[in-house]
Amino acid sequence: MLSAAVQRGISVIETMIVVALVVILLVLALPAGMEWIANQRIRTAAESLAAGLQLARMEAVRRNAVVEFVLANAATTAWTVRTAAGEEVQRRAAGEGTADVTVAVTPVDATRVSFDGLGRRTANADGSPSIERIAVDLPVDVLPADRTRDLRLQVGVGGQIVMCDPNVTSGDDVRRCP
Repeated sequence: MLSAAVQRGISVIETMIVVALVVILLVLALPAGMEWIANQRIRTAAESLAAGLQLARMEAVRRNAVVEFVLANAATTAWTVRTAAGEEVQRRAAGEGTADVTVAVTPVDATRVSFDGLGRRTANADGSPSIERIAVDLPVDVLPADRTRDLRLQVGVGGQIVMCDPNVTSGDDVRRCP
C-alpha cells in the first residue's frame, strides 16, 4: 500500500515568490512614503512652534505677567519662552526632528511676540515688531512646492494661536486660514 507523501512547510520557490512580491510593493510605496515623511517634518516643526506660542501665552496668564516667545532668528525653528525679566521658561533647539524646514515670519524682521497676563498679544518691551504669522514649508529641492503641505501659524491680537493650511480654499474647510 502506497501512502501519499505529506508536504510540510514552504518550498524555496514559494519563498522567492513572496520575497519578490514584497520587494515590488516596497518599490511602489517608497515615493509616497518619502513624500509623507517630508510633509510630517513640516507638521512637526509647526506643532513645535505652536507649542512654544501656547506655552508663552499660558505662562503669561499663570504668572499674570508679560511672557515672550522668541525665535532665535526669523528663519529657524529654534525658540525660547522667557519672562519680560529674562527668566527662561523653556527652550527648543533648531532642527529637533525637523531638518530642512524653512520658516518665514510676518512681519519680516519680527523675532518675538509678547503676551500679557490676560493671554493677549501685547507690544514687545523693546519696541520691536510682534510676530503675527509664521509660515512653515520645505525648500523645493527637498519636495516640489505642489506636493508640500505647508502650514501657517497665526497669532491674533486676542492671543489666539491658529494653525492652518494656506492652500485650502474651500470656505467650509476647518483647515482654511482665516
